[in-house]
Amino acid sequence: MLVNILAPIFVFAVIVLIHEGGHFLMAKFTGMKVEEFAVGFGPKLGGIKRGETLYSLRSIPLGGFNRIAGMDSSDKNDDPRAFVNRPVWARLLVIAAGSVFNVLLAFFIFAGAFLYAGYQTFPDLPVVGGVLSGTSAEKQGIEKGDTILTVAGRKVDTWTDIGKITKTLDTRIVPVTVSHEGEEKTLTIMMTDGDNGRPIIGISPYLEHHDVGLGEAFLMGGERCLFLLKMMVTGLVDMISGHEADVAGPIGVARMSAQVADTGFLSLLLFIALLSLNLGFLNLLPIPLLDGGVLILTLIEGVSGRELPEKALYYIQAVGVTILLGLFLFAMSNDIQGLMK
Repeated sequence: MLVNILAPIFVFAVIVLIHEGGHFLMAKFTGMKVEEFAVGFGPKLGGIKRGETLYSLRSIPLGGFNRIAGMDSSDKNDDPRAFVNRPVWARLLVIAAGSVFNVLLAFFIFAGAFLYAGYQTFPDLPVVGGVLSGTSAEKQGIEKGDTILTVAGRKVDTWTDIGKITKTLDTRIVPVTVSHEGEEKTLTIMMTDGDNGRPIIGISPYLEHHDVGLGEAFLMGGERCLFLLKMMVTGLVDMISGHEADVAGPIGVARMSAQVADTGFLSLLLFIALLSLNLGFLNLLPIPLLDGGVLILTLIEGVSGRELPEKALYYIQAVGVTILLGLFLFAMSNDIQGLMK
């Protein structure tokens, strides 16, 4: 139960703090004045001031925020180090840094996971990689490392041959010949239903393990990020075009965090990497109020050489609020449906 509570807090805190940390570091790097860097939200529990920046701890431990002087468009700050008074290139770097840091976090987690755990491939050999607990295969003595020779009297050359044979059988009772440490034996197996309703023997395939060096881990981490980003673009297009899209809100993410945490810390880190990549991608969408929308507005200001009229900003922000509210309601609807299943 404690893990179910702490896991979502840990997940949200990491991805939001990394995001805000990107804004913070780039603001400092470009010479802007950062008035506060807060860990958490809500009432302040305490803080330490170092130079001009207050580093505070808030009561709600879900992420954090920056308070950069002149960041609020309504703040007519005359300080030359205020956000609104800095060059356009500096503002663009600060705005983009949050999402860039989220992508970098995902990249380093994926690369680290490949370096630590390596990866597995499916050689399609008729070798048992594992036996499902409680199945007839386990009771009849099939073990990890055994080679499947025949199923229902038909020769097996590859692992995929097993599924091709079993789906054509009219009976659930099937003779299986295996080779165990060089000794052949024929066993009578009672097949059970798999997840897709198809009959299964109750064994899983052998997967070949590969160790990974540092350079290959970085390459594979980058490839994984690119693959997931392409999947996110596809999902966004599906959602816009009215096709079914699997979108989770905060409740859904919290539930998944608790479930993933039960499978181990590495799985939780990989889940954080996926969410961090999602946050980085979504924040760069050209939607007002998101970092991507602010980037576009800042670019327009840089090209035109003047600020947008307040009335135009009002309508742009109203559109942004409408879009974000719609996305939030859609995600919450999916969360509620998930709770009812």
